[in-house]
Amino acid sequence: MDVKVINPFLDATLNTFKQMFQIESTNKEPFVVDIKTGHQWEISGILGITGDYSGVVSVRLHKTLAFKLLELSGLTDIHEDEKLDMAQELVSEFTNIVSGNAVSVMKGINLTVSPPVTITGKDHVISWPKNYPVVGIPFSTPYGPYEVDVCFK
Repeated sequence: MDVKVINPFLDATLNTFKQMFQIESTNKEPFVVDIKTGHQWEISGILGITGDYSGVVSVRLHKTLAFKLLELSGLTDIHEDEKLDMAQELVSEFTNIVSGNAVSVMKGINLTVSPPVTITGKDHVISWPKNYPVVGIPFSTPYGPYEVDVCFK
C-alpha cells in the first residue's frame, strides 16, 4: 500500500474532525486488521476506490462518538428512535467530505470514489478484498476512539 494514497485520507479525516466538530484526534500505532475476527465498531462509513488504485477505505466508530458528533453539529432535538438513523447519515456525509478532501490533494493520481455506504450493528461485516491486507489506523479523541481502515492495490 502506498502512503501517497493512504495519508491524504488520514489527513482529511483528522482535518474534518477538527474543522467540523473542533475535535482533536491522536493517532496510535497502525496494525494489520484480521478480517476473520470480530471488531468493536458499531458504525462504519465505507468508500470504494477505483482508478490508479483500487480498494476500500472505512471510517469506523462507536455510536457514542457518532451521537456526540450529532450534538456538536447542533442536532440536539432528535427523537430517540431517530437518533441512530441521523448518526448513520452524519457518518455517511462525514465520510463523503473526507473522500472529497483526500482526492482533491492527490495530484496526478486518477481515482474515482463511490458514494459512501454506512453499515451499523455490533460486529457488522465488511467484505474486504481478499488478496490485500487491511491496515487499521486507530485514533483517540476526548469523546471516544475511531479507526480508519484502508485496503488498496
